Amino acid sequence: AVVSTQSTGISLQPSYRMRFLLCLALLGVGAAVAQMPDPAAGSRTFLYQLQMGLKMWVEEGSVFKPNGMGFSSAVSTGASFVKTDICRIKHPVAKNHESAILGVACKAAFVGLYEDKPQCGAFLCDLIETLEGDAPLEFFEAFLGATTDDDAFQVIEDHIFTPLMEWNCDCTLDVLDTFMGCKSNMGEAKILSVNMAGLAGIDTNAPYQKGKGFNAFWSEFIDTTIPWSSIRTVVDRFTANVCSNDNRGDKCYSYFFDTVTKLYQWYMKSTGLKPAGRSSASRKYDSSCTTFNMEVVATGGFTDIKEALVNKMCVDECSGLYQDTLFGCCTANMIQDNELTGGLEDLATDLKDLVVDTFDYSEEEANAMFSLYMGYATEALGMLRNPTCDNGVSYDMIPCGADTRDGEEGEMSPCAGLKGKKKKKCEAAEQEGSGEEEEGGSPCDGLKGKKKKKCMAAQEGDSGENPCAGLKGKKKKKCMAANPEMA
Repeated sequence: AVVSTQSTGISLQPSYRMRFLLCLALLGVGAAVAQMPDPAAGSRTFLYQLQMGLKMWVEEGSVFKPNGMGFSSAVSTGASFVKTDICRIKHPVAKNHESAILGVACKAAFVGLYEDKPQCGAFLCDLIETLEGDAPLEFFEAFLGATTDDDAFQVIEDHIFTPLMEWNCDCTLDVLDTFMGCKSNMGEAKILSVNMAGLAGIDTNAPYQKGKGFNAFWSEFIDTTIPWSSIRTVVDRFTANVCSNDNRGDKCYSYFFDTVTKLYQWYMKSTGLKPAGRSSASRKYDSSCTTFNMEVVATGGFTDIKEALVNKMCVDECSGLYQDTLFGCCTANMIQDNELTGGLEDLATDLKDLVVDTFDYSEEEANAMFSLYMGYATEALGMLRNPTCDNGVSYDMIPCGADTRDGEEGEMSPCAGLKGKKKKKCEAAEQEGSGEEEEGGSPCDGLKGKKKKKCMAAQEGDSGENPCAGLKGKKKKKCMAANPEMA
């Protein structure tokens, strides 16, 4: 509208300049509103630092737009190319078209997988569409809104970990097998052509090609150089273990997530970082059980770290906590899976040979990358298969669902299902009871330390010393029953 007066002839109609400034102001307000929310955790907590780091990463716009809604311009071009090419798998007509990324044979193979298992065959398309949608912003806002460590881990579990593991259990092997069945035809994919590689800024005549053309080198690399057999063994056994059920009927991947959560709490306590909210860590055990010397971890070698951990794990008062948190049946599944551990060793050897033979790494460099750490892992796995301490502390590495019966077939041990001190107490009572039934059982059975040594010494020779001296209660009655002459 135009507001004017006849006396002055002044028009109050907004000028173009004012309109432009008004638009800028509105855009500025909109941008301010669209910024990531501030961290909700206390400013002195470690969670606040993590939240602030996430907020700054999103707002710098390197991967997502600063408001968290959609890819940044640096990523959107590549994502759009992949989406346009791969999402044709879902299209009733375009599914028959050639794929620049997969070629003809692999495109047809994944169309077949999509028709059988939609969530598996078009997983890359679904992933890009998810990341382009509201899911990232929902996660960012939920994580930044967490006020406690437990809340933050719950957000990660709900938004990322559980959906990823559910897909892993349903699809990983199918996707891998589908690709392994068509990988020999990857040479027909246009993405491996010299022209497309050049547009992407890739060196098409690198020294490691050793005179082979770009397409020929990478086709052969994908088909035969990559150690697919070892990879499949590791993926197969890893997936089978994390996707199996524990003794309570929950998935093992949930057990491992809980383990990571507790290790985070122990790390916080050991480093003196301030937790957010009341920790859910068990308070049944002494605080020393969850406090570790991080200086050894940071500066010590493998041997130093191993000795420190062994000493920690051999503390009797803490063994129940470590049994529950670290050595549950899901851990036993992984540790005692010889096919998995053998596959990891084979994969490390294959990768070492690959970087030496294909990319001209020296043996020393390859050993530093693979052999050294594989040796550490092998030694650690050997210890974990039978974790026993010199002081008698031991851990049960029983796979989930394993038969824990003792004695005659069909007779379940009364100690099955117990852990830590309760199990040790039950087993001691069982040993004491069995000693009463066995003819000639030693009256010192069930005793420990100085009392056992004293009892055993009294049993030797005819010194006339009362072998029951110093005993009390049931143990003394048992000893007196075995030595009626002392009554």
